[in-house]
Amino acid sequence: MKIKHKTVFENGIVYLGDSLEILPTLSENSSNISVTSPPYNLTIDKKNYGSKVAKGAEKQFKDWYPDDLTEAVYQDQQKQIVSELIRICDSSVFYNHKIRYAWHSRFKHRTLSNIYHPLDWLGGFPIWCEIIWDRCGINRPTRRYHISDERIYQIGRPLKWSNERSLTNIWRIAPSRNKGHVCSFPVQLVENCILPTADEGDTVIDPFFGSGTTALACIKHKRRFIGIEKSVKYYELACKNIKNALDQPRLL
Repeated sequence: MKIKHKTVFENGIVYLGDSLEILPTLSENSSNISVTSPPYNLTIDKKNYGSKVAKGAEKQFKDWYPDDLTEAVYQDQQKQIVSELIRICDSSVFYNHKIRYAWHSRFKHRTLSNIYHPLDWLGGFPIWCEIIWDRCGINRPTRRYHISDERIYQIGRPLKWSNERSLTNIWRIAPSRNKGHVCSFPVQLVENCILPTADEGDTVIDPFFGSGTTALACIKHKRRFIGIEKSVKYYELACKNIKNALDQPRLL
């Protein structure tokens, strides 16, 4: 059964299930835009991730998604997801990912360059803009320059455009610290995607819903949302966060 459960809210719906199974059941142009960030396939072995640096991150990795596919399978799945989002959305798809260095021995399927770039699987799609997300900080110490950026690819030309805040393609936004989720992204990141490209009442879909950040931005700015989350824990957390947001008094 593709949809294990779903919760309907006054301005959106959240599905419990696998995006690869649920997205094909959604109608063409049933959403306007998408904002999403998939698991990064970091091939983390939660039991034996053994460096001294990583031991300090043991608590963080405890709640990590299963994220250890072969790279070929992972990239093929990402292509399927993006293709479905392009079919479902009548405007842009905003896709957050990062450049991954694959020198560590845990990467069993490495390229000659020891690097995985999002363009390895996004290069065949119509990329309208590449956005640099400056995360305003540094990662744990490594033997290379501190990596403090990720990428957001706007795939497809937007049908609507109103950049009243004069945003550039470099967004300086600190990471969020969402209680209960290991790697949520900040509401401001979603706002930067939806405000220029989606009007009030438009629908935003996020097939890797996590703690529901996309929905929280949509509620704040009077957009509708569709979320898909396969983790029961995060599905319940997202629904709780949405309910709390809807229960807050809002200015008319």
